[in-house]
Amino acid sequence: MNETRQTYDLISTEYARRATAVDARLLRELDTLGGALAAGSRVVDIGCGPGREVALLRERGFRVVGFDLSLGQLRAGGLPGRAQADMRHLPLRTGSVDAVWCQAALLHLPRPDVPAVLAEFARVVRPGGALYLSVAEGDGAGWEVAGNYGSELRRWFTYHREPALTTLLAAAGFAVREVSRTSSHREWLSLHARRDG
Repeated sequence: MNETRQTYDLISTEYARRATAVDARLLRELDTLGGALAAGSRVVDIGCGPGREVALLRERGFRVVGFDLSLGQLRAGGLPGRAQADMRHLPLRTGSVDAVWCQAALLHLPRPDVPAVLAEFARVVRPGGALYLSVAEGDGAGWEVAGNYGSELRRWFTYHREPALTTLLAAAGFAVREVSRTSSHREWLSLHARRDG
């Protein structure tokens, strides 16, 4: 985690520059989450980086707080309402948010940490609340060089498959409602889920 965080600190300026682009897939995922929530709902963006999705969710009328482990990423965005936090121990009260948005962040955790993090997401989401989760699809885990951001520093990636991830979500108290896949420089698996209760 520390090495991945340090890499994100160091690539933060280039990452923020590239994170301004919004594609049709991202807009669809935002609209799907938005359709499950009332106006003014409380949403937390876990692994928010420079804050692109924080801003997009706020534009849709939600009250949004963003958390990221990388101070460099938080500073690069310059957007208020974001703070440093570890997704393994969120500084939120139980049942205090209506939804969790987590895009391309859980994939940086070692596989043994994933069940506890999903349980932490379930803890902070009210019963009946929503979860959006996007991960790299595939098998295995390991270090990858952040060359696409002009750096030879490494980030940790853990790949996931739908059946195993759906099982972990169910164990944490989430029922998957919708699954989608997209392809870019890697294969992406995105899930919308509802908190049981």
